[in-house]
This record gives sequence, C-alpha cells and structure tokens, in this order.
Amino acid sequence: MKVINEKVSILLPIYNMGSTIEEHVRFLIDSIKKIMPNYEIILSNDGSHDNTLPIIKKIEKNYDNIIVVNTDINQGKGHALKRAFEYSSGRYIVFCDADMELPPSQLSNFFDIMENEKADIVIGSKRHPLSSLKYSRIRRTISFIYFMFVKIMFKLPIRDTQTGLKLFKREALEGVFARILVKAFAYDLEVLIAAYTNGFKIAQAPIILNANRHNGFIHIHVLYKTFIDTIAIFYRLRFLKFYKHLLNVRKSEPLISIIIPLKKMNDYIIECTSWVLKQTYSNFELIILPDEYNGELNNNAMFLDKRIIIKETGKESPAIKRHIGTTIAKGNIFAFIDDDTYPEVNWLQNAISTFDNKNISAIGGVAVTAQDDSFFQMISGLVYANFMTSAKHTLRYSPKSVQYVDDYPSCNFIIKRELYFKSGGFNSNFYPGEDTILCNNIIKLGEKILYTPDVLVYHHRRKLFFAHFKQISGYGWHRGLFVKRIGGNSLKLSYFIPSLFVIYIMFLFTLPLYYPSIISNFEGSISNNTLNIIKILPFVPLLLYNALLLISWISILAPIKGFFMCIGIFLTHIVYGFSFIKGFFSKNKD
Repeated sequence: MKVINEKVSILLPIYNMGSTIEEHVRFLIDSIKKIMPNYEIILSNDGSHDNTLPIIKKIEKNYDNIIVVNTDINQGKGHALKRAFEYSSGRYIVFCDADMELPPSQLSNFFDIMENEKADIVIGSKRHPLSSLKYSRIRRTISFIYFMFVKIMFKLPIRDTQTGLKLFKREALEGVFARILVKAFAYDLEVLIAAYTNGFKIAQAPIILNANRHNGFIHIHVLYKTFIDTIAIFYRLRFLKFYKHLLNVRKSEPLISIIIPLKKMNDYIIECTSWVLKQTYSNFELIILPDEYNGELNNNAMFLDKRIIIKETGKESPAIKRHIGTTIAKGNIFAFIDDDTYPEVNWLQNAISTFDNKNISAIGGVAVTAQDDSFFQMISGLVYANFMTSAKHTLRYSPKSVQYVDDYPSCNFIIKRELYFKSGGFNSNFYPGEDTILCNNIIKLGEKILYTPDVLVYHHRRKLFFAHFKQISGYGWHRGLFVKRIGGNSLKLSYFIPSLFVIYIMFLFTLPLYYPSIISNFEGSISNNTLNIIKILPFVPLLLYNALLLISWISILAPIKGFFMCIGIFLTHIVYGFSFIKGFFSKNKD
C-alpha cells in the first residue's frame, strides 16, 4: 500500500448530521491515517439547525488536525466545500461526502490513478466498469438521465460528475474556485467544467458505493434546482466564455487600503468589518470614515484589530470622505466599498491575482444582492440585474464574463494608488456620480478598467419602492447632467432610452386628442387592413415593451417576485427618464 507523505486536506460538507457526524469522522480517520498520515480534515457546517455545530466543535478540540468552518445560513453543499477550501493548506484536496457512503479507504487507488495517468483531478465514477454499487433503482435512473443530459450539453470526457468522492491537486482548484457560482447540487459539474476548460486533466476511478440513506425518490425541488443550475452553467460556458482565463495564484502581497465612507457606525458596518477581517488575504488596512465617532463600538473586540483605522470626517459627502481616506492610506492599492456591502472572503486575494497582470491598474468587481435582504430589497436587486433596466451594465449586479469597462460604481472599485492620484481622484463636487468622473478621467489617460466577477461583494439594496426610486432619481439626474457637462462615458444610447420612453408614454396620453381625426382622414382612401395597421402603429412599441416585461417575469421562475419586479422596472424607467431630463436641463453644478 502506497503512503502519501504530502499534506492532504479532506473537505467534508455537513448539514444536520448531529446524530452521526462524530461516528463518521472516527471512521474517516481510521480509514485514511495509514494511507495519508499528514492529513487535515475540514468540517464545513452549512447552516445546520440541529446540534451539529456544538458536536463538531467538540470534535475539533479533541483532534489537532481537524478544523471547523461554520456558515450560519444554509447555502448548499457547494458553498460549504468552497468555504472549507479557503481554510485548507494541503498539497492535495479531497471532496468527501460526510455520510461515508463512499468508503474513504479507496482514496489510495485514486492517488495511484492520478500518478499513472498524470492527472490533475481524479473523480469517483459510478459508471466505471469496475465500480461496485449498492443503491436504489430510482437513484440509478435519475443519475443515468442526468448523465445523458450532461453528456449532450457539455461533451465532457467523463461518465459521472456527481459522485461525492474526488481528488484534486491544489493548483487545479486555486484558480477554479473563484469562478464557481453554483452553491448547491450542480456544484460538482461546474468545478469540473471550469477545470477542464482550462486544460486540467481529469481521470476516473472505480468506486465502492454502499448507500445507507436517500434510498427513496429525490425531492422534486432538488431536481428542478439542479436542472436550472445546469442550464446556467451551459450558458456561462458557451455564450459568456465565463470559465476561460482563470486567475493566477497571487505572486505578491502589497498593502491594500480598504476605504469605507458612512454617516455613522451602524449594523451594516459591523457586518462589513467582520467579513473584511475574514479575508484570506491579510495584508490590508481598513479605513472607516464616519461623520463622528464616540467610541460606541470599542466594546466590540473586532474593532480593536490594529488594521482598523476609524477617522471622523464631519458631515461630508461620500466622495469627499473617500478622498480623505486616500490621504491617510498607506497602501499601494485602494479598495473602495460602501458600508452596506460586505466582501466574499477571497475578495482581496482575487483582486491581487488580477493585478499580477501589469497592464491592469483598476478593477470593477460585481456587487450581487445580499443573501439575507428583505423581500423588497431582493426585488430592487432583481430590477437592477434585469437587462431591461441596466442593459449591458447588468454585470454590476450579477457575474458576467471578464471584460473592459469605461464606467464603474464605487461600491466595489479597486485601483492602484498611482493611477488614482494621476487621474485626479474622486471629484468631490458630485455625489452620486463621482465614480463616473473618476472613470472618465482614467479612460482619458489611456488606461483601462477591468471588470471581473471574481472580485465579489454582497450589496444590501434599497427597498422597493421609495428608497429605490430616490436612489434611481439621483442616478438619472447626474447622468443627464454629465451628458451635457463631460460627455465621454456618459454618451451612450442606453442612458437616453428611459427618457425617450417617458416622452413616448406622454405621447400616448395625448393621442386621443388628435389621432381619431388623423384616422378619419384615411377612411375610404385606403384598405381596411392598412387602416387597422395605422390604428395600432403607435402602440407597437408599448406591445413590444410589455412582451419584454412578460419574458422577464417568466425567466426568473418566481411569479410573485416577477410581478413586483416588472412593476419596479416600469416605474424605474419613468423615474430615471424624468430625472435624466431634469438633470440635462439643469444648470451645471460647480
């Protein structure tokens, strides 16, 4: 029996396994300790609501080589594995289901196959001719149907993607993980797609499977969610080319200054700070800029971290606050986020990896809607992320392919110090819109801004309707002003369309005043069919608009959310359109 001397990290996603997890961990250790003496086991609790967490914390205390990672909200097996990987340090990474249906002793053969076939990844395959399987016909049938579906869609050179025992060389995951969006049941497929697309070799191993649970039918919602996630992976692979050009492993660790403006210390900044301190990249300083600070959070231990600087600024705009932050920052890179955002744990690490490309000096990262937002905050996020609202700017709200942009909001904007000051920094005369001025100046200098979905934060949205529309009104007013004042990155047709839509709606309201007389002039001189076409002609744009709304409603597969989203889209166009016109005809703001 071959012994693996390099360190092996075994990742176990766990959900509601309080009654069995201790026994399964002992079984795992007994199975692998002779094969791979230099191991660590990372128990990733995915929001269990039974007694799983206290039990695995007790296990952690009893073993030196066990690490517990906890997520308070259940987000899926994929998310649990991703969190576990962030805490791992092994040369090899193992995905292992915590139910032990797949005896981990067979990993010895996985390592042999990896060496013999010079593979980067070895996956267990239920369809390997040497596999020994004991599980229900229902699961066999569903597994076969999914296999055929995946084979037709992706043409992967493997016969199984979902078996829960997999072996990876670390480098096969380091770049891949940043692009993985699926958090639940199609997670394994997305990992393998991303790895295979980037040239990592995948080999298959026979398995022994002794199913001891889930012998009945798989829940419909699981099948449905897996299907939707699989379609999304196909779209990202074939149309967005999303999995190409993965990030490199970072080469340097410069100091990053994270700058957050806010009015006063609040619950959002507590949440944001906690996530900043969880970053896998640790060489940063956090500069928090409230109007006033009376030490109200000094009792919170995390604010005693030496990397945190809290500086009072007085009642200044966020633009001025950000600029104040840059004057006291020591970092070579400035990372701007808002207090109502919080970053994913590899946010800074991915940014640094991107900056390894010497041609990149500014990055715009995606800001997806926070997972625990309220219903109407979620609707606001859906409105922003819809193509009818944001056109090509949907990349700001949901991950899209890597590309260059000429305008990007400051809620997730990272820039090298030298370029920031060279481009004049944030124009303190404007808020919102200071980020548009900065980006326009960057483009004038001949520099580029790279959008990447890997640099991700979560953003708490304004509630639909009034808070959302107040924000939209500000965006529209400033964009209209910028069209007249600076041109540049504001001269895009998409910014004008809401105002044209408003003018069109006003035209429809006035139509009854004169259109009947126009129609009467044609009567008798043209055919009835032609006359009918003339009658409906003014309403064709409205019909097309409603058709697009209907498609948007259907596409999100959530009728109630879709209904409110469509209302939000329509009213957003009206508010933005009026505000844009008002800004365009207003006096310049000095």
